[in-house]
Amino acid sequence: MSTSDLARRTLELVSVASVTREERVLADQTQSWAEQHFGADRVRRWRDGVLVLPKGPGPHLALVGHLDTVPPAAGQPTEIRDGRVYGCGASDMKAGVAVMMALLEQYDAVGVFYDREEGPGDENGLVPLLEMAPELDLAIVLEPTNNEVQVGCVGSLHARVTVAGQRAHSARPWQGKNAVYEAVPLLQRLAGLERREVQVQGQTFYEVLTVTQANTANPRNAVPDALVLNLNYRFAPGRDQQSARDQVVQACQGYEVELLDFAPAGAVCLDHPRLAGWIESQGLVVTSKQAWTDVAQLTARGVPAVNFGPGEPAQAHQAGEWAEIAAIEANYRALARLITA
Repeated sequence: MSTSDLARRTLELVSVASVTREERVLADQTQSWAEQHFGADRVRRWRDGVLVLPKGPGPHLALVGHLDTVPPAAGQPTEIRDGRVYGCGASDMKAGVAVMMALLEQYDAVGVFYDREEGPGDENGLVPLLEMAPELDLAIVLEPTNNEVQVGCVGSLHARVTVAGQRAHSARPWQGKNAVYEAVPLLQRLAGLERREVQVQGQTFYEVLTVTQANTANPRNAVPDALVLNLNYRFAPGRDQQSARDQVVQACQGYEVELLDFAPAGAVCLDHPRLAGWIESQGLVVTSKQAWTDVAQLTARGVPAVNFGPGEPAQAHQAGEWAEIAAIEANYRALARLITA
């Protein structure tokens, strides 16, 4: 697969709009491509996701990527220029999808092209496709990592804390109790929390608790009778839901904590023999993933998985987003060696 072929394929993909919940055109094209190359009997469709089944027996390696993007910026260029492919989703993650398609045309693997990754977690289309796939020995998620192997991922817990006050007219605040002021001790306590460093298989993760939203529902000429805080706790692999909730409750002692949602951390899989040998032979850089990714959904189902993609993480969701052609080519070469190892 030549550099120009990979670049051209990436350009074709970014030229097809596929904003979250609007992936159907690209999904239809992906399904047509898959059926043309592998036959309809090896292709499955769920909503706007496409699964390519392997030809031979296991063990099976899966290449995993999402088809959707965030909405494009105004004036977003779509072109090949100066060694880069420009377009919405170029790095996140249509360069990775281009590599997946090129690899599947040459080698036997499972291809998982899913929808709605950029949207609400309960709409994510990965798991229904995994349920139709054969047993997987290893999965590579081609999210943008600049060709670093990113292992594991932090989990995420969102919680709501409501600080009570007493409503009053803002001209007579002494008749009430301002919920914003009542929340100051808690906010100071949370602001003083230090990140907690956790080592997992030699990789460093940081556990952090952050106030991400603070809202009142009162009119602007009234003393607020409630301040609602959203807290987001990011935690290292190995911590379960109860333990994560306990950490938040302890930090908010004296206040009622309501759990809103929970996404498990992704396991670190550096002890997988196929993965370990490949990383060493290719001289790849290994880093921890200080964010949540769908690696967590894979490892929760018992599938060892890492992020390894050609996109540039800093380009994700940016106006003028691009992906380096040289990085796309290097990603293809490295993954071809993994598949054939």
